[in-house]
Amino acid sequence: MEQHEHATGAGEARDRTGTGRAGGAGQLTAQPSADLYPAAQELAARLADASPEAAHDLFTAAFGLYGARHFGGALDPDDPTPAGTSWWHGTSAHQSAALRTRPLHYRRGRRDAAGQGANGPHGTAGRHRKPERPRGPAEPAAAVERRTAARLLLAHPLVTDTGPHAAGFALIHRHADWLAERFQRVLGYRLTVAARHARLRKAPVPGRALAGFTPASYACLVLALGALADGRAPDLDQPQALAVLRDWQVVDRDREGAPTVDRELAAALAPAPELPAAGPELTVRRLLVETPVVLLDELSPGEREWLRRNGAAEAALFAEFLGLRAEVRAEGVALLDPADELTDLALPGTGTLAQAALLLVRQLVEELRPLPEEAVPPAVLIPDALIDGALGDVTDDHGLRAGWSPEYLADRPAFRRDVLALLERMGLIAPAGRAWLLRAPAARYAPEAEPEPTTGPGRHSRPQDRLAPGAEGPGRPG
Repeated sequence: MEQHEHATGAGEARDRTGTGRAGGAGQLTAQPSADLYPAAQELAARLADASPEAAHDLFTAAFGLYGARHFGGALDPDDPTPAGTSWWHGTSAHQSAALRTRPLHYRRGRRDAAGQGANGPHGTAGRHRKPERPRGPAEPAAAVERRTAARLLLAHPLVTDTGPHAAGFALIHRHADWLAERFQRVLGYRLTVAARHARLRKAPVPGRALAGFTPASYACLVLALGALADGRAPDLDQPQALAVLRDWQVVDRDREGAPTVDRELAAALAPAPELPAAGPELTVRRLLVETPVVLLDELSPGEREWLRRNGAAEAALFAEFLGLRAEVRAEGVALLDPADELTDLALPGTGTLAQAALLLVRQLVEELRPLPEEAVPPAVLIPDALIDGALGDVTDDHGLRAGWSPEYLADRPAFRRDVLALLERMGLIAPAGRAWLLRAPAARYAPEAEPEPTTGPGRHSRPQDRLAPGAEGPGRPG
């Protein structure tokens, strides 16, 4: 009840838009509008009528408020692996990955009741840190500031002067013109910088749903945002939507506990026309900077040719712009952050799901990795029984000792579902009908191949013939 009254008490809400706004080139101001609610109603109706998957995609396209996602465990810059090597047989990041699975053992007092890490269900660390890359000996300070600001916006497309990233907001405001031009030219993104907030409007990419949101809760959020922007009292009956509005700092409470509404911020967050359709250059760049990995066989012929022709230049561009390092393999390209900060999900990570996912994917790679003399497909089919057996092995071997979530240890079907979901979101596995494919980049987290196996299969594993891609596989979990 308190949450509902907080959001609907517009009569006593305090409007924080009384100060003037001034902006120059690259600093576009967002004033409260009186015509946002009809557009919000139209979008909310479309969301409410959509399927869950379509609602996720529609919301992402309308708002573009998602963080970048990248693999952790960047390889040494002096790694001698040739660029054309397959991920199946390239250098492994398993040593650095192993180091990241240990802190949970010593941070048990910081886990919540569900056994998750203090930084969320997937152990994402450094959420409030200012992303930064060390400056080289001859690099100007302005270049470091611009890269720091650009990384912050890519990780958090909404930054305010009073939020958790206030220190970084000062850099964004200082370099607003340069950042607006660079994001527009390199990625086709729109950056709006006002006196008290910055908002980067991204293009849609798949797999960026708000956790736990349904078409109805998306519709409720959009209606509430449009109402608040127009000074109306929203009919907000979804706690999830209210939590998002608080996270976006649209609604808050002052020191006396009275509800406040930032109409200017609500207007700045309102849906806008989608960004223009992108050609091969922008499409590939957006995938590179927002998703963990880009596989060549999943690109169109034009996109694939553009990436092959411009790969070296793009690697240099994103190293300078965002401090990302390109890992180029036969199957595709992954941009990695040496600081392991520029991602909304951490893998390797310190939470229950992240630890289990990493251990599971290692076992799957060891069982399914193509031999050196075999062809190197971008993905191989995973026998369903192998998933069950390998997950059973790693749970028995590590679960209690590492302090994994008791709820997950007691509910193996839910554990299996959520571990596979995390691996899918990180691009290490992919659905194939009712089965799963193990993608080649998964091998970067497995020990390097050995001529002969040193141990037999685990007690839960059930050896069986490997299925070729396209063969009919066992049922995929729900």
